[in-house]
Amino acid sequence: MKKAKLQLITILMLVMGVMAGAAFAAQNSSKMKVQIPPAPELYATAPQPLTANQCGQCHPSLFGNIKDNGAKHRFDCQKCHSVIHAYSPRKNNYDAVMPKCGTCHDQPHGAKITACSTCHTNPHTPKAVAMNATLMNSCSQCHPGPQEQLLKFKSKHTKLACSKCHTAHGLKPSCFNCHKPHHTGQEVTTCNKCHSVHSPLQVTYTKDSPAVTCGSCHTKVFAKWQKTESKHAKVNCAFCHRDKHKFIPQCRECHPTPHPEGIIGKFPKCLTCHLDVHDLPVKPKKK
Repeated sequence: MKKAKLQLITILMLVMGVMAGAAFAAQNSSKMKVQIPPAPELYATAPQPLTANQCGQCHPSLFGNIKDNGAKHRFDCQKCHSVIHAYSPRKNNYDAVMPKCGTCHDQPHGAKITACSTCHTNPHTPKAVAMNATLMNSCSQCHPGPQEQLLKFKSKHTKLACSKCHTAHGLKPSCFNCHKPHHTGQEVTTCNKCHSVHSPLQVTYTKDSPAVTCGSCHTKVFAKWQKTESKHAKVNCAFCHRDKHKFIPQCRECHPTPHPEGIIGKFPKCLTCHLDVHDLPVKPKKK
């Protein structure tokens, strides 16, 4: 009898414990705004490192920067960002978690230019460098040749700051931004065949340079040459006035012995008789 009573009391206590636990759980669950069932299977395998494409899902603008103008920085994001998503405003640890240029680059511009972000403001577009005061004061450290030419061969270009033409680092502007073409239809790519941009008055050219270019300045001579009936009409300007601007050739460079020595001795200057090299006198054509 006593044993039965003891079992009954034990069962009642268990039932009351279960009911109390359920009531406590129900009371706590009523305080939860959202019920989310546990899903431990989500954590069954170790995660794989993020791909660059996955980084771009949250950082689309930076992904686009690298895609379009990343240059040699087009590689896995985590090659630079070895620590990710660790920035905390409370810790103010931005500099600590951001990668350092010096990890890969060993003073590429020398010991005097070490503040990388002054010029390379966006490391995701390393070659998109706007012209600024720091760059302006340092051009000749990396580009000594242009400055030497500008100082040695004075021209209007000597008086210009580099940034007047090169509005961004590495930008090669069109000559036609400032200069009108010599003739209609001239292509801008032909400019530097005669004019070096840092010594533009040192004009050099090849013998096949188009005569129409010469004619843009030497208008009278060019017009006369175009109308001549002499054989010189078939000779390009640069063939005689070769290599260097304002070069005046001697007739006998092409015509070594045009006449007997007696005539040459009496008339040593060819133009005494031939008058004008650009419009030589010719025998009238027979009708």
